[in-house]
Amino acid sequence: MRRRPRRIPFAILAATALLAAGGPCAARGTGGFLRAWTVCGPLPEERLDAPDLAADFTAYPGLYAAGGVWLPVQAEPHGRIDLRALFPESDTGTALLFTFFKAPQEGPYRLRIGSDDAVRVDLDGRTVHTHKVRRAWGADQDTVPVRLTAGWHRLLVRVVNHGGEWAASVRVAGARDQPLDVPNQAECPPSMEAACRLDEAVTVGERAEVAKYLAEAASRLRADLEAAVPPLAETPDDYVTFAEYRSARDLGRRFFEALAALWDEGVQEHPNAERVRAEQHRAEEAARGFSEVLAREADHLAADILHHHDVWKRLGDAALSRRDLARAALRIARLMARTRRLAERIESERLLTARFENDIRNFRQRNLAVLVRDADGRPVPGAVVEIVQQGHDFPFGCNLFAFGRWGDKNRLYERRFEHLFNLAVVPTYWPVIERQRGRPDYGRLDAAVRWCRQRGIRVRAHPLVWSEAVPRWADRLEADAVRDALRTHVERTVRRYRAGVDAWDVIHNPNGAARLGPAEVPPAEALAWAAGAGPAATLLATADDPAALVTATCHDEGDGRRPDAVGVTAHQHEGAWSLARLRQTMDAAARAGVPVHLSAVTILGNAETEAEQAEAVRHFYTAALADRRVAGITWWDLSDRFAWRNAAAGLLRSDLSPKPAYRVLEDLLHRRWRTDAAGRTDPAGGVRARVFLGTYRLTARADGREATREVHLGREGPATVEIHLPPER
Repeated sequence: MRRRPRRIPFAILAATALLAAGGPCAARGTGGFLRAWTVCGPLPEERLDAPDLAADFTAYPGLYAAGGVWLPVQAEPHGRIDLRALFPESDTGTALLFTFFKAPQEGPYRLRIGSDDAVRVDLDGRTVHTHKVRRAWGADQDTVPVRLTAGWHRLLVRVVNHGGEWAASVRVAGARDQPLDVPNQAECPPSMEAACRLDEAVTVGERAEVAKYLAEAASRLRADLEAAVPPLAETPDDYVTFAEYRSARDLGRRFFEALAALWDEGVQEHPNAERVRAEQHRAEEAARGFSEVLAREADHLAADILHHHDVWKRLGDAALSRRDLARAALRIARLMARTRRLAERIESERLLTARFENDIRNFRQRNLAVLVRDADGRPVPGAVVEIVQQGHDFPFGCNLFAFGRWGDKNRLYERRFEHLFNLAVVPTYWPVIERQRGRPDYGRLDAAVRWCRQRGIRVRAHPLVWSEAVPRWADRLEADAVRDALRTHVERTVRRYRAGVDAWDVIHNPNGAARLGPAEVPPAEALAWAAGAGPAATLLATADDPAALVTATCHDEGDGRRPDAVGVTAHQHEGAWSLARLRQTMDAAARAGVPVHLSAVTILGNAETEAEQAEAVRHFYTAALADRRVAGITWWDLSDRFAWRNAAAGLLRSDLSPKPAYRVLEDLLHRRWRTDAAGRTDPAGGVRARVFLGTYRLTARADGREATREVHLGREGPATVEIHLPPER
């Protein structure tokens, strides 16, 4: 398996923007979420009762307390603080979060807490909530009634991570549980500055701890920048590095080396000015190879690294106040954050984009040679050859569940669908097909499958077996009768569409075995039923949890059957996935040992977030196509109307007008990921091109003669095509 390029690690200084010193967060439009926090961690123990802190404990950005230096962070728009991004190197541990917020008046309030995993909340030094739990984060998972006086309050939140994702959120609501937008800030409000002791002199121990923390953070930053360089020189076996990616890798290598050298000099007592100037120029020129904007940012950053040398000296000043120490520490912390953010931009916006394009050329394309011959078989030099792609081998799909439900807009819906997709998912839910026992209704399904076949659109059916899709009449049956009825449904449906369906999602979310009332059906048995009905089709097991797919492929004994492929859903209702989340999902699903389809993808985009949806769609589809393990991508719900969970998950609005995300896919599928090339044959009568796998119309013209061939270029098989021109008249 090829090695992945090493990413610049996120750290507390880079995972989220450091807040500028100043007033409270805007008290409008926050949805009641507290956005401004100062965070410390990770503490190594998974405990909610440690450390033991005084009731008047107050944290302040840039100062040392409770075993670490506290730094300000900003929560995501929906209130979530991504602690996994802040502390990527820690699999487990405890994070401390602190903030101030202001109650507008005295009275009852509610704190809505979300956490992954366990959480404890202390309000003004008193524990008001403890929940020892292992769970994924969700907003408002716990509700804590509290009574507040008018004015500012202190809030300390401890979040334990037992492994995996790590996050938290806090929302303030009124007595009637309506969210309240309240002033909130990480720094001491003026009325509470005395409690923060900001004007007191710094103790020797406090100054030493802050200096130690910043020195270690700078050392980690240099090490991370240096570690990013070697992978850029690696070329895995059986992998072609095209010129564009070679150029990007070289620029990235020079940029990271220069930044690491600048930080090496920036922390020295006597930095080498000549070396600093040389590395500043080197970083700027490397960034200029990507864009002028990045070049200017690199130049300003390099200058600030040197100019902040005096700030490091101030940390040793014995007369420093706690306020001045915090300011000095935050200036250095923000500079390190700027460095990581710029490095992340270079990597994610430039290097990773170039790598994805290179991966796509390696895994989704192939060299095609077209040889033009005359009627006697001799080469024809100088002939014009056109290579026009007619269809993709890679399945770009969408569910077709709204087919026939649009009234006078049916044709528009069909045109929008057909314009983008070469695969349609049709519904085969048992209770929809067989509302009355023994009287299946295939009318709508017949029409949808027929429409697809007439247009050359591949068909996948979803699902034949699912624990949450059982007819009501089955509730009255014994276990054996349910199994018999289900088997009849599976075999009858598969036989009916033996020639019309290319792939079957035989079982969805098996979780060991599908439980349908009193009956249990193992995945291997359901797959055997479908296989026995004789389809020349791909049989899949699909799931929301990729771990369930591994289990589904383990049962191959006796009369059971393993799936030909698996499908994992990628519903992103809580926010667009990071690249790391996609890779983790694919890593888990790939353990099944068969091809993996991203079988249901949703990314939300309402009227305010359509642009963000479009960019997320671009990034997700590009990253997925660049992963050689992905065997297909299926969007879930073309339009917001009829969408799953009534979410704004469509590529089209409810009136079928295209969102920006639809236009993004249109650009990717019809232009960037489609081959339409032309050239003249060389003296040997050949033209060569790197093309996407799929079907092609090849046309050759010379001296008034013309010939056309339609061919299929797959991953295997011949990649040289001869076109014979007719004799001259």
